[in-house]
Amino acid sequence: MGLWTLLKSGLILDIYFFKNNRAQLVSMFAWPYILLVLMLGMGFLFGSAETFKSNVGVEADPVVFFVASTLIAMASMSVMWEVGGTVLFHRWTGTLPYMLIAPYRISVTLVMSYIPRYLLWSFMQLAEFVPVLIWREGLVGGLADALVMGLAIVIGMLPLLGFAAIFGSFLLTIKEETNVLSWLNPIVLILSGAFYPAYLFPLWARFLSMILPTTYTFELARISSLLGAPKLAEMTFLIAVLLGMSIFYNALSFTLMGKAEKKALKSGAV
Repeated sequence: MGLWTLLKSGLILDIYFFKNNRAQLVSMFAWPYILLVLMLGMGFLFGSAETFKSNVGVEADPVVFFVASTLIAMASMSVMWEVGGTVLFHRWTGTLPYMLIAPYRISVTLVMSYIPRYLLWSFMQLAEFVPVLIWREGLVGGLADALVMGLAIVIGMLPLLGFAAIFGSFLLTIKEETNVLSWLNPIVLILSGAFYPAYLFPLWARFLSMILPTTYTFELARISSLLGAPKLAEMTFLIAVLLGMSIFYNALSFTLMGKAEKKALKSGAV
């Protein structure tokens, strides 16, 4: 079994799943707008666009700001569920032992089978929001904003894959059936500044947000909401941080996942 087979497997799985679950497909396309309307509705319920700009301390379009937040929040949750949470799924279905004896290490299998699915569905959700971006920024500005958000989706995926795999290695070694990601995901999103900029947090929360790759992904995507020309230096800095985190988290996850596999086989955790 080659890596190309792994890449195709996850994509084919999703295609056939949605082919036989049309309601799930419809809800997947509706969910981004439901989340966006919820965040905007709550925001405008308690203030105006001017209040928003005053609170966050930057001249930003609130609609574009929360479009970026919605896209990255959904992409981040997807990576955490589909990479880290897949370990729990295979344990529940009884297929985890087969994953452990597959030709590739479980970390490689989880990541390589997920990347095409992530790119496909993330960019489809981005395409959903292009009309909104064009409405707010005009044709050229809207397409430029979409380009920045697309860059954030791709670059932000790299460290998050390793970050999620680290949690997968933890779940692999414990005999716990509880879906810990159900409460971990919201905490990660809040500390990453999904709903409010992380730089406005208390000092202890800012420290935690600095070690999360999602924090920098949100900031990179939100550059598109700034009124006026985006700052190239800021974008370059955020991309460099994310690439550095990619090397660190993926190297760490590869090491930890290998040790977790050996420990799980010895302890009978699978």
